Amino acid sequence: MSTRCHGLPSPRRGWQLARRLWRLVIAVWIGSWLAITPALLLLRQVVVPGLASLPSGRGEVPEGDVALIVLEAVRGPARPLAFAVLSGLVLLWAWTVLWHAGVVAWTLRADAGRARLGELLGPGVAAWWRYARLSATALVALALAGAALGLPLWWGAGRAYAALAERRLIVLLAAGAAGFALAAIVVWLATLHASWLLGLPERRSAVLAWLRGLRLALRRPLASLWAWLVWVVPALLVSAVVPLLGVAFEGLGGGPLLAVLGLLASLARAFCWAGLFCSFSPATGVVGGAEGPLGADAGSTQQEIMHI
Repeated sequence: MSTRCHGLPSPRRGWQLARRLWRLVIAVWIGSWLAITPALLLLRQVVVPGLASLPSGRGEVPEGDVALIVLEAVRGPARPLAFAVLSGLVLLWAWTVLWHAGVVAWTLRADAGRARLGELLGPGVAAWWRYARLSATALVALALAGAALGLPLWWGAGRAYAALAERRLIVLLAAGAAGFALAAIVVWLATLHASWLLGLPERRSAVLAWLRGLRLALRRPLASLWAWLVWVVPALLVSAVVPLLGVAFEGLGGGPLLAVLGLLASLARAFCWAGLFCSFSPATGVVGGAEGPLGADAGSTQQEIMHI
């Protein structure tokens, strides 16, 4: 039985800790690119030659024809491309689990010193399997929530389609999309809380930690949702920068300026993901009565004593 000081999720605390972990932010950025690079290179290899022969004048080729040419180009190497995408997603998932586990272990450690990358990822390797189970638990919870929402909506949409009730069909589809989005956010918030609970020495069950995280997310919905929005909205905005610039300024094309902007946008997105995860860290890094790396900034944070 141990005592933890676990305040409300705080974007300010996430900002401070993410700045301190700048080496990790760069590693997250590089790791994300390494995971998707094979798929991007393969896609470029099969799509670019097909588009190179098209007339370059504005409006000379209908947009629908361009889409058909791209689909036809992708059909040939569909299996290698699918393998590259799936393997990239698996690598990205494994890397995300690793750095999450490492950040938790380093932050909750009483003698946490400088945020060296090796000191972050080393404990993450030791705890990787526990956090992989937590990730699997979250996926199962999301699947169950999706099934609970989708089955009755599917039944209702089928009846609406058979009755030619278009308005009711649209309402049901919109309700299903909104319900699944809400369920995904709740599962995400529960997993963020559970990640820090799973780092406690006496916590070994990923399922129990996730259920405890779900309880915390439901007890503190506004604080949890606010911390989530503060980081997710900027991440989505920076992700849209390059596509919007490419549409607004066609002269940029695929030139170096757009590539540099894309790299900077992805670096900002990596900082947002690190800040989001760190926002759910405990208000203090107390383990066994000693202060961890957040102790100096925790005095002004609202705290409650939780007996885990």
